Amino acid sequence: MPEDSTTHEPDLRDADDVADLFTRAAKANLDTSGRAGAVVDLPGAGRLLMTGDLHDHAINYQRLLKLARLDDDPNNRIIFHEVIHGPDMVNGMDLSIRMLARVAALKCRYPDQVNVLQSNHELAQLRNEGILKEGRDTIKSFNDGIDFMFGYKAETVRDAMNAYLVSLPLAVRCANGIFASHSIPSNSRMRRFDPTIIDRVPTRQDLSEKSDVYHMVWGRNQKQSTADTLAQAWGCKQFVMGHQPADMGFEPIQDTMLVLASNHNHGVALPIDLSRTYNQEQLIESIVPLASIVL
Repeated sequence: MPEDSTTHEPDLRDADDVADLFTRAAKANLDTSGRAGAVVDLPGAGRLLMTGDLHDHAINYQRLLKLARLDDDPNNRIIFHEVIHGPDMVNGMDLSIRMLARVAALKCRYPDQVNVLQSNHELAQLRNEGILKEGRDTIKSFNDGIDFMFGYKAETVRDAMNAYLVSLPLAVRCANGIFASHSIPSNSRMRRFDPTIIDRVPTRQDLSEKSDVYHMVWGRNQKQSTADTLAQAWGCKQFVMGHQPADMGFEPIQDTMLVLASNHNHGVALPIDLSRTYNQEQLIESIVPLASIVL
């Protein structure tokens, strides 16, 4: 593929280059083929690689790219979510904006093959809403990293990054009945949850604290009744998500929900044939341990 403004690797030390990258990636998110509102609908053909939370795991990111084989076929696709806020600090600073930028660059290069979903950590970063992780304020550490990397142009990068985060879809819906999202609402929210939130591009109000988007990306410990209600509303059968703990890389929830994790040594990915249907057991049988991918 010839190198041009949409395919070149960004200079992650250059504030203007990174800001431009996030601006282009935001447009690519909104212009994605099959996107309507906050959901991207995929056709019933091709191959999708679903991932779990990444949290700046650089080696697993490279393994995922190798497994996705995006250059082999334009019908090969991959979904990323929760790519920021990893465990590794540099003098107390989180530099995972570099991973956010790399994934945004991938979106620009493969606009209809790569989708990046809204997640609770990206939403918290957008809202500047602190998340304590192992006694550390992840939002402050991330902001300190931006300030360190880009100096007096840090706000230029932050503004472009925030516009990119606003543009992220909430879900990818496959024609075979699989619904990929970072999470779905907890049971206690369902009486007040509006499932039509996925039918429109989220506004800043939609992304506010305690909104339906907020409760969707923060939801945990769902019951089967929640999945059944949303499956009917959203026209799907199986939910593949992240967000919740999965120490061995995956964790089934009830009968139609499956949690994946891609951010540790037991991390996994899930290749999905978009032309066939799956039950939960068949999805689990298809899971690939990322440690098995030789770089």
